[in-house]
Amino acid sequence: MARRSDHTREELKELALKSAEELLNDKSANELSTRQIATKMGYTVGTLYQIFKNLPDLLLHVNARTLKILYDDCQELSISQTDHPKNILAYANVYLKFAHSHPKLWELIFDSSILNNDDLPDWYLAQVNALFSLIEIQLEAIQPELSGQDITKASRVLWSSVHGICTLSINNNLFAESACSSEELIQSLITHFLSGWTA
Repeated sequence: MARRSDHTREELKELALKSAEELLNDKSANELSTRQIATKMGYTVGTLYQIFKNLPDLLLHVNARTLKILYDDCQELSISQTDHPKNILAYANVYLKFAHSHPKLWELIFDSSILNNDDLPDWYLAQVNALFSLIEIQLEAIQPELSGQDITKASRVLWSSVHGICTLSINNNLFAESACSSEELIQSLITHFLSGWTA
């Protein structure tokens, strides 16, 4: 068992988050415990509680890292300066790909039984807003005359629908895979949403 002095506080935090993420490759957040994370780190549970308030606090930091990964993946895309619907579709496909590649991490972002979403810290909300801002920039380019509030509302409506398809897809509840792929459904959704939204 390692001693706390073997790592700095920041190194311990990174080690804890990586350990939690690795455990979440095989189990859901409901099956996760601080003892399992501490054991994987090679430290005691007491050390873990010197860094995080509790398990939900640790998982909130895991979520922030997941959101940052999604944001960075979107930023790495080659974005068109004129084809804004194509850009939105590309972002949606990043979202879908991550959901399929890391289903437990993706589901954790929306797990209200684990996290207290009524009192999310500003640093976390900033990460959420950064991700939504990518969609809002594209929507604003399509409808520049709309208010910021209307753009925000449209981004939430559209992404809630994208999220629904992703959820059904990773849980194998889509009942449409034989006729069309999840990517095709998302493309149809975005096309029809933007067509109605701009009419």
